[in-house]
Amino acid sequence: MKSIIFCTSYIRDADAWKTRYQRWLDYYQDFPLDVVKRVMIDDGSPYLPPAEIIKTVSHTAPLASLEDKNLIVRFDDNLGRQSIKDYPGWWRSFLHSVEVARELGADKIIHIESDAYILSPRLRDFIDQASSGWHVLWTEHNNFPETAIQVICRDQFEVFEDFKRKNPTLHFPDMAEHMLPFTAVNKEFKGDRYSELKRNRGIFKSKKFNFLPIFQWNFFKVQVPADADFVTQGVSSQHLEYRRHG
Repeated sequence: MKSIIFCTSYIRDADAWKTRYQRWLDYYQDFPLDVVKRVMIDDGSPYLPPAEIIKTVSHTAPLASLEDKNLIVRFDDNLGRQSIKDYPGWWRSFLHSVEVARELGADKIIHIESDAYILSPRLRDFIDQASSGWHVLWTEHNNFPETAIQVICRDQFEVFEDFKRKNPTLHFPDMAEHMLPFTAVNKEFKGDRYSELKRNRGIFKSKKFNFLPIFQWNFFKVQVPADADFVTQGVSSQHLEYRRHG
């Protein structure tokens, strides 16, 4: 199947590009997924990387004739985020992916957020081999579907477009995890938002102690398990590497 991989983006400055978006691009540049393009769908970022690294085009630009394997598809304005549940900038970028897929003749949309990483061959195989349905993963910590990694196959494109058509304001009453019409939550894959998880600090568990330098040590952060299939909300302090075996 002809697939695209995309993330949403808002690049505040050169440092944000280097530490987050360049890291994502480098990680998936030679990743063993069969994709025709890697795309960042951008919410009017104030910073754009040099064209020799990745080409930026308008969201209205024709894409089919572009030979570039990596693209930033950019909206001129920034819609941003108003609250934890109200983030029209992300929604606009995410929903635009189906138009990108249609124009490129893709059969599958692979959505991997800019801080999400596939670590195991078994998850890679699942994503590569999925041929129907709309798939998400699961975050045990938050006890809800993990939408930072999604696979949307062609049989769901009309559902996707219908969902987009019915929500033109881009303002939703709840988070994407509770709104998207995915067909399957795949709980068999191990992974989570490990950067949010902290070791038990005993009597010092209250957040009021977070200011103490000792609690900034990596020792007090939950490490990514060696057998994890994925990580979401990955941070620069985590060493994340695809296991080509096991």
